[in-house]
Amino acid sequence: MSSISFDITIKAVILDIEGTVAPITFVKDVLFPYFLRAIPDTLSPLTYPIQSSSTNTIEAILSNFPSEVTESKESTFKHIEYLVKNDIKDSTLKSLQGFVWTAGYESGEIKAPLYDDAIAALHRWNEEGKKIFIYSSGSVKAQKLLFQYVNVNDKSVDFNGLLSGYFDITTSGYKFETTSYVNIIKDIQFSPEESLFLSDNVKEVSAALEAGLNSLIVVREGNAPLSEEDLKVSKTITSFDQISI
Repeated sequence: MSSISFDITIKAVILDIEGTVAPITFVKDVLFPYFLRAIPDTLSPLTYPIQSSSTNTIEAILSNFPSEVTESKESTFKHIEYLVKNDIKDSTLKSLQGFVWTAGYESGEIKAPLYDDAIAALHRWNEEGKKIFIYSSGSVKAQKLLFQYVNVNDKSVDFNGLLSGYFDITTSGYKFETTSYVNIIKDIQFSPEESLFLSDNVKEVSAALEAGLNSLIVVREGNAPLSEEDLKVSKTITSFDQISI
């Protein structure tokens, strides 16, 4: 297995989640279905039409949808279902999912299946003094939940203590935009050259590279196949064990 190294010491590692540290199927086959099963019961006790002045946490989140969407339980569910089934990166939906998934994690029904090499790298980089950050389109709340309930030998283990920060589309911007990575660099206070972004998504890697970060494409079983043009964007890895930082 060939090793990839860098011209200067990497001090900050920024990680995508789906298809990078966890199987892409976890979201589509576990988290999304759980959310759609649970959301009707979540919506039932609410007062419609949803008011922006509500002190109810779920109603306060839903009030960020257009008012015509939240006129009734039925219209609200229909809109949410449409967003989920079309994998639309909506910030209000992401916030709502974070709250609904909490119950699933806390009950033990949901455990996050991180790749073994990702788990080993999180420990190794932490011991080496690297700062590790997460940048996902899922909300910061959802990110913290996922890393709080990592499946290790069928037990939930909290990995948040190994992480130094979390970023999502509400804190930093959309992941295909170069400015989002510029925003993250400002927040973590490391230079782009000292920072490494890892993702399975070529457009995200391209945006990070344009912002001056080091970035690699992560290839995992089940991820979307890469074209010849994709392979020209950056080097690829199949395991975090290939990275020498």
